[in-house]
Amino acid sequence: MMNKVCGYLDSLGIKYTLLRHEAVVTTEESRKIIHVDNCMACKSLYVKDKKSDNYYLVVLPFDKRASMRGLASYVGCAKFEFATEEKLLCDLGVHRGSVSPFAYLNEGEYKATLLIHREVWDAQKVKFHPCDNTATVVLSVADFKLFLQSIGKKVIVVDD
Repeated sequence: MMNKVCGYLDSLGIKYTLLRHEAVVTTEESRKIIHVDNCMACKSLYVKDKKSDNYYLVVLPFDKRASMRGLASYVGCAKFEFATEEKLLCDLGVHRGSVSPFAYLNEGEYKATLLIHREVWDAQKVKFHPCDNTATVVLSVADFKLFLQSIGKKVIVVDD
């Protein structure tokens, strides 16, 4: 998957840095190993509306606690819950610990809306796994937005 992500970014002319490192599962582990100045460390969560089969990818600053009710309110839902490992594999082709917006490159017919925290959206640079937790891609937010635009992703900027 890392080659798919890097190849796609290359095809768009997006400048990025690929950092290789030991496997990390949590954002706290990542923060200790991968430090980039003026770069927002992010966490990505794949969640679903508790009362339907609607799924969403949520991107937050690494240290922000997810308010499942607050986030769900942005899309008219009562509460989110985490997607199962099986659903992650089916919809995005990734395992827990490797979820990132780059997993949208594996997305099939079902299209999950992206909910992204304003602090991430307004940052200078961001970093995400290229769907492989032994590497990190660092890119400008402007280039990240170009990536999202290129795949036609619906984005909702959230403050929760």
